[in-house]
Amino acid sequence: MTKFVIGIGSQRAGSTLLYTILEHCTPIYMNPVKELHYFDTLFGVRHASVLHKFSVNQLNKDVDRIVKAKELGFLNRRFKNSLRTNFLLSTKKVQQINYIDLFRPCVHNNKSLGEITPEYMILPVNGIQDMAETIGNDAKIILLARNPVKRFVSAFKLLMHGKGDSNKALFEEEMLKLLTTPGHEEWLRVQDAFNNYELALNNYQNEFKEVLLITYDELFGAVEETAEILSAFLELEVSVPKYKKIVETKINALEETSDLSEETLSLLQTRYADNQAYLDKVFGKDACVA
Repeated sequence: MTKFVIGIGSQRAGSTLLYTILEHCTPIYMNPVKELHYFDTLFGVRHASVLHKFSVNQLNKDVDRIVKAKELGFLNRRFKNSLRTNFLLSTKKVQQINYIDLFRPCVHNNKSLGEITPEYMILPVNGIQDMAETIGNDAKIILLARNPVKRFVSAFKLLMHGKGDSNKALFEEEMLKLLTTPGHEEWLRVQDAFNNYELALNNYQNEFKEVLLITYDELFGAVEETAEILSAFLELEVSVPKYKKIVETKINALEETSDLSEETLSLLQTRYADNQAYLDKVFGKDACVA
């Protein structure tokens, strides 16, 4: 019987690295479209138009690769899965798509199927219940936790699209404006939800038998220990040599702005004091610092 491994977040907490580890260091078949955004779109966390636009762009890239190719050796089952997934997501509403179809034609020859979509972390309870009914409550669920202030700064840096990287004063000015002036409540609400690890963990543990909470720090900095934790949880071998090689490249690891003023840092630390206190209680006071 096929079992699912689903990464549910958090955003800017190492999900790309986790995806790469699961894809290359385990026998799990990870969907070539890393973030399927199926359940979050289905339950209104993400607007359907965003998924449609992204999938159209991805489909065009797949088709363009075929058209321009001098040889077609890459047209394997995995590429067909990518093509099919992007075609389905760009031409149908998610309500019309069976989740398992997003993994075809690679379902029957793989015992474990996986994907990682950070927005699944903030699904409403009925969305999590639907996920459990769809993939089975014996699916393996992985939640990544990160220092909430640094995760917020990383998310803001992504929002800025690199603007202000060379102008630290402007970067901080824009951040303070976002934190203190009206008009940004929705973005801040989402960021607060991405830092609420206690709520997400409880919600998923209520619906799934096996949920693992690990830290960004562990994922990047404690390879052998984390490989052992993942192996035990997944009941699959995780290749330590391959894991070490991947971490050396620091997939998608943006350097965070470290020159924020004491005033701004204090503002963020106060905002996320309860979230940090929860992580300190679970992992120890010096665990979630990166």
